[in-house]
Amino acid sequence: MGRMVGDRTEQQSSADLERTKDLSLRRARPPAEVPGYELHYFLGSGAYGEVWVGVDTTTRRKVAIKFYLHHEGLDWSLLDRETEKLVFLAADRYVVQLLDVGWDASPPYYVMEYVENGSLDDYLRKAGPLPVNEAVELFREIAVGLQHAHSKGVLHCDIKPANILLDEDHKPRLADFGQSRLSSEQSPALGTLFFMAPEQASLQAAPDPRWDVFALGVLLYTMLTGHPPYRTDRAQEAIDASGDLPHRLQQYRALLRSSPPITEDLAVRGLMDRPLAEIAQRCLAHDASDRYASIQEILDDLRARSRARLRRPLMVLGVVGPFVLLFLMTVFAWRGYQQAKHQSTDAIRRRAYESNRFAAFHIARRLEDEIKRYFDIARYEANEPTFRQRFQKVHD
Repeated sequence: MGRMVGDRTEQQSSADLERTKDLSLRRARPPAEVPGYELHYFLGSGAYGEVWVGVDTTTRRKVAIKFYLHHEGLDWSLLDRETEKLVFLAADRYVVQLLDVGWDASPPYYVMEYVENGSLDDYLRKAGPLPVNEAVELFREIAVGLQHAHSKGVLHCDIKPANILLDEDHKPRLADFGQSRLSSEQSPALGTLFFMAPEQASLQAAPDPRWDVFALGVLLYTMLTGHPPYRTDRAQEAIDASGDLPHRLQQYRALLRSSPPITEDLAVRGLMDRPLAEIAQRCLAHDASDRYASIQEILDDLRARSRARLRRPLMVLGVVGPFVLLFLMTVFAWRGYQQAKHQSTDAIRRRAYESNRFAAFHIARRLEDEIKRYFDIARYEANEPTFRQRFQKVHD
C-alpha cells in the first residue's frame, strides 16, 4: 500500500530490499524484450522492480523502461493507478511523460521519457546542501508542477528527492505517481517516512492536498540542509522497533507531533531569510489546519517574498538616498568653492599684473621724456657760441 523508507514497501524488509538490489545490479540482461525498443543498460532498482535505459527503434528517442518484477506482496493495482494519473497529466512539462504500457507482458512494464540528469536525490548526494537561491528556484518549480497536478485533480502523495527528476536544463520533473490519488478518492496512501505528513501516516486517512504541502516543506528543508527534518538513527530505530504497521505509523505520528518547530533555527543560523522560514514553517505545521490549504498559497507567498526582496534596495535607497544626495551636493559645492577661489586668485593676480605693467609703462614714458628734455637742453647749449669759445680755450 505504501512506502515507509526510501522506495521500500511495507511488504519488504530492509534485508529483502538490499538482496533485491544486489540481484538487480548483477543482471547483465534485461528482464524481457520490449517490442519497439532496444534496451541498452541497467539504470537502477526499487521495491517493485528494475529500470532500464533504451531507445525507440523508430524515432531513436531515449527512454526509461520500468519492469514490475516482484510478485510477493505486490499490489498489482499500482501499475494501473500510476498510469491512470499519468494519463491525466499527459503533455504537462512538469511531469515525466508516459509513452507506452505493457499490461499483458511478463513482467509488466511501462515506458517513460528518459530524463537526462537523474534525480534530485542523486544531485543532493553529489552537491550537498544547496545555496538558498538555487533551492528556492527548484522549490518554486516543483510547487508549480504540483499545482498543475492538483488543478487536474491528482495528488502525488509521495514527494521526495528521489521522485523529482532533473531534465537537460536542470528543471525539475515530477515522477513516480505510484502512490498518487485523485482528489475524489478516499483510499489511504502511505508516503515516505520523514517526508509524509503526520495525518497521512494512517490506514484510515483520506487523501488531502495538504499532504503534498507538508512534503514540499520537507523538500525545501532537505535541499538547504542535506537531510529531512526529524530523521535521526534513534528516531528510525524507535519506529522500526514499534512492531506492526499500525504501531509504526502511530510512533511516527507521535514523533513528529512531539517535535519542536524546526525552521526558526534555520533563520537564526542564516540558512534562510525570515520570510522563507515562515513559508517553510507553515508548510511543515504538524496540524493540517495550520498548514497552507493549497499549493497556490505557497506560490503566492513566494511571489510576495520576491517582490519584497526587489523592493528592499529601493527602500534602502529611500532612507540613505537623501544623505547620499546631501553628501554629493556638499562635495560638489566644496569643489565649486575651491575652483571659484582659485579663479578669483588668478583674476586678482592678472589684474595686479596689468595694473603694475601700466604703472611701469607710464613711469618709463615719463623718464624717457625727461631724458629727451635734458638731451635737447645739452644740444642747445653745445651750439651756443659762448660755450664753444670756452670749450676751445679749455681744449687748447
